[in-house]
Order: sequence, then C-alpha cells, then structure tokens
Amino acid sequence: MIRVLKYIFFGWLILSIVTAPFYWPYLRMIWVFVPVVSAPKYEAPSNEAEARRQDIDYLSTLTKYDRAFSETARDTFSETLAGIGDAAPDMTDAQFYLAIAEAVALADNGHTNVSYHPQYTKFNSIGARLHAFSDGIYIVSAAPDKAQTLGRRVVEVEGKPIDTLRAELGKYRGGNETWRTLYSTLIIESPELLEASGNAMSSDRIELTLESETGDLERVQFESLSLEDPENVPSRRAWKALVPGGASAGFEGWSHILSGEASPMPRYLTNPSEPLSYELGSNGLYIRALPGFKAGDQSIKSAYKSMLAGHPDGSLDYLVVDFRLHDGGDYTKSMAFAKAAPKAVKADGDVYIITGPNTFSAAIVTTAMLKYYSGDRGIIIGEQMGDRERFWAERGTDFQLPNSGYYINYATGYHDWENGCKGERYCFTMNEMHEVPAGSLSPEIDIPQDFESYQRGEDVVMNWIEEQR
Repeated sequence: MIRVLKYIFFGWLILSIVTAPFYWPYLRMIWVFVPVVSAPKYEAPSNEAEARRQDIDYLSTLTKYDRAFSETARDTFSETLAGIGDAAPDMTDAQFYLAIAEAVALADNGHTNVSYHPQYTKFNSIGARLHAFSDGIYIVSAAPDKAQTLGRRVVEVEGKPIDTLRAELGKYRGGNETWRTLYSTLIIESPELLEASGNAMSSDRIELTLESETGDLERVQFESLSLEDPENVPSRRAWKALVPGGASAGFEGWSHILSGEASPMPRYLTNPSEPLSYELGSNGLYIRALPGFKAGDQSIKSAYKSMLAGHPDGSLDYLVVDFRLHDGGDYTKSMAFAKAAPKAVKADGDVYIITGPNTFSAAIVTTAMLKYYSGDRGIIIGEQMGDRERFWAERGTDFQLPNSGYYINYATGYHDWENGCKGERYCFTMNEMHEVPAGSLSPEIDIPQDFESYQRGEDVVMNWIEEQR
C-alpha cells in the first residue's frame, strides 16, 4: 500500500512539473488580478453619522486593490475622504453619494467608479430622458404629462447652459471626457442629485429651457418621480435612451421619439440583446458586435461563427462590424472572431469598424484586435470610444460599502491596446498572451449622429458606408 502511494505521489509530482508552464500563467492571473476583498468588520452603527464614517473608513482601503490611482491621486483620495468624513453627518443621501463618486473618480479610470445604479433607483428623476447628439441634448422619451416636450432640444438646466453643466458633472465619473459626460445625464435627470451637486434649487423639481423646432425658447418645470419597484429595474446603459422603453423602464405610459409609425427604428438598434447580421449591397456583410457573456441562448463564440457562416475566406468585398452598443464583457470570447472575420474579406476589400461613446472595455479590446488583424483594410469610423487605448480593468470579489451598500468598481490589470503592455508589472495576464499593438483607436473618419437624422430612423454611419460602395 505504501509503495502504491509513493507511485501516486511521484506520478503527481512529475505531472505537476510537466504541466506547470501551462497552468502557471492562469494561477498567476488569479493570484495577482483577482483579489479577495477583505470584508468590513465594524460594530453596528448607532446613528447615520457613524454609519457614514464607517463607510468612509472602509472606502479608504480601496487603493489596496485598485491600481489605477497614481501616487498623487492616491494622496488626494485620502485627503478627500478625510474631508468627507468630517462633513458626512450634515450631508443628504444624495450629497454623500456624489461625494464618494467624486473621490473614487480621482483615479481617472473608466473602470474605477461608484456604481451608477443608485442614480436611477435610489434617487428620484424627472419625467424625461435626455440623450446627446452631435447638434445638442434632446428629450427622447417623456412621461404622459410632458409628452409635448418630446423632441425638444435642452438649452439650459436651471439657467445654466447644458454643455457647461455636463462638463462640470463629469467630475463624478472617471475615464476619458466622452465617458465622463456620457452618464452625466443621469444626474441631470435627478433633482435630488442635481441639487446635491450645487446646480439646482430644489430636490423635487428642476427647470429646463427647451427650444422648439421653430427656435422658440420655453422654460418648463419638471416635477420629480420615484420608481415603485426599483429593485426590478434593468440596468440603464446610456444607449438605452435611444430605444423605446429602454430608459423609462419602471414607469408606465411614456412616449418615445421613435414610438410612432412615422419614425422607423435604425436597424442597429433593433432587438439589441440579440445577435444581428445581414447582407449588404455590393457584396458586403454587417455584423453587430456582441456585448456581455452570452448571445441570447448561445455562446458569443457560436453566435459570431453563425454570423460568419457562408462567407469563406476572401468572399466579401467589405465587412462592417458595429461596436456602438458594445460596452463590455469577456474579450476572450471574441478573439476568434476578431482573427477570422477579416479573412472573409478580399485582399483589396475594406473592414469598417464602427465605434461610439458606449464602446467600452472588452469592446475596445475587440476593436483593437479586429483593426490589427484587418491590416490596411481596417478603418475605424463613427465617434470617439468611451475610454482610452490605455486603461485599467479586471477585478476580484465585490467591494461594497457596509452601510450605504454602494458598490465600488475597481481595477487591477493594465491594458495598452495602442502599443501593448507586455513587460509591464501589472499587464493583465491574458493581454500578455494575446495582445496586439493596434495603434490609435480614434476614428479615422468622424461621423456623428445628429438628432433629425436619428428621428427619421436614419443611420448616418451606414449611409456613409453605402455611399463609398
């Protein structure tokens, strides 16, 4: 029996030595980039002031896990938290939330932020949903009593120019300017949060100055609304405002600018949670990139394979891959597609890669890979992405404040999809294995969408592509 055990032990030892080179990178990835966050250990707070001080004290440990903070930002973060702790007893819930958001945003990283989920579940909102187009901010969805404001351009909020306000509110979110201002509308739509930011006189109502189609200006008061069942409201991605019902979930009877029969839906916005591909004129193919971790009932790998089926190597004159609704997921599920898709295009063909403000995280990685493997045929068009080519991502277990319950998104792994990060101390393991130096990921041709064309159901990017063929 002892001899058998010895054979088993030596067999295991030899197998471990032989397979160690294969498994070591994955073991290192878990050890370095997937930390287990220490749970908070506090006595039950006796009052709100103590509860907030505990939250701040626990938040101060964030820099143990998040690597996006520079040394200077880390010091500023600590100083800021000390100031919040002193003022916390006198803050409203909205002020406390924004104070935490501003502090965490000091990391200046798109993945390092306070969850924006409370912005539309915990705090109130008005009966309108706003979205930014190239020619301004417009009301794209409205409650029944404000249906007459649908399609109006927002000029001012509480007497302040809308563009100035959005730029100011960018301090509550980390990342590039595009990402910072993209989600600022969630604050503008909440009287509670807007007042807490110092930009409104009341936490129950706000005044918007709206411009009509004829250019006339009108000041309209918007009263606050609260969700009846905030726990069951789906995530409010910024792009969902473009889809009927997407940003008004939880409320009944709202109108949307594309709800009428006279306003057809741009094709790239149809059934956004499902795979979408279709043949284009002049021997082209359109594919909408897949976010998340599954594509309907199938895996992302299978969905991409199905969409490329029937298009063997060198069979297409051009390919369009649309990342405008892709805001993250697991990029390893898209690598095979990024390598295979360009092969379906002829040597003298084109691979059009469409990006926009919601193109984020794994979408940036897949964009980089697709551009790299397309070579000279790849061209990025559309609008600026929601992050830089260099950013921090990846994370371990949840970091949640013990009393307010706010989740803090942090980042542990470095990415550089312009030049590559191999050799950097915290270059993410999967990047070292699969990264490509794709160069700049800014659009080579800027094609922003204006409101009027969107209202007509036109896709200005696809229109431009069709004009080239």
